[in-house]
Amino acid sequence: MTQETVKVEGMSCMHCQLRVKKAVEAVEGVQRADVNLQTKQVTIDFEEGKENLEKVKATIRETGYVPV
Repeated sequence: MTQETVKVEGMSCMHCQLRVKKAVEAVEGVQRADVNLQTKQVTIDFEEGKENLEKVKATIRETGYVPV
């Protein structure tokens, strides 16, 4: 299992937090996404060998937020 943290700009409420979590967890290879609204960060656990951080960032952008 590999873990990465991505800062996400644009989240301002619980709806935003849940939207990002649902979208990131739908990406193939992602086992878990922990979205922290206060720190505006997403911590992502990937399956070993299936890590694709760029795909996660693209998904966050498609959801309407800005990964940093």
